[in-house]
Amino acid sequence: MNQFSRITHPDGLVELSSAAGSFRFRRLRPGVLLVTISGQDNGQFGQAALDEMRMEILRSQPLELLVDAEKTTLVATEVSKEWTQFFSNCRTQLKRVSVLTGSRYMNLVVSISQHLSKTGNLITVTSDRAAFDAAVERARQA
Repeated sequence: MNQFSRITHPDGLVELSSAAGSFRFRRLRPGVLLVTISGQDNGQFGQAALDEMRMEILRSQPLELLVDAEKTTLVATEVSKEWTQFFSNCRTQLKRVSVLTGSRYMNLVVSISQHLSKTGNLITVTSDRAAFDAAVERARQA
């Protein structure tokens, strides 16, 4: 059973939160979405996080996706499989995916998803905060 709340803030920020973790979705401009993930995703969000990204793809594509997963501590195997499937299914609607990781574990999880989704160079993974922030700024201003 999915146990989380969904709040849309006055500035447009959408937040999904549970006791274990959260997702924050901020449209930087049409075609660019910043997703900030914290804590654990044990499946408590169901398809909600992916649905937020699918809705943004419907609004504007190709979508540049910037994922700040630096504070993510755990992703259930089933959740990782769902993200891999999402990337595989949506690869033609995505312009670029940049992912910031904060641990070797998350770097490995995202790298496996990148490989299994067969998306080639669509997804880049980094643990360099400055490089990720620069990519966010470039995307915001492009």
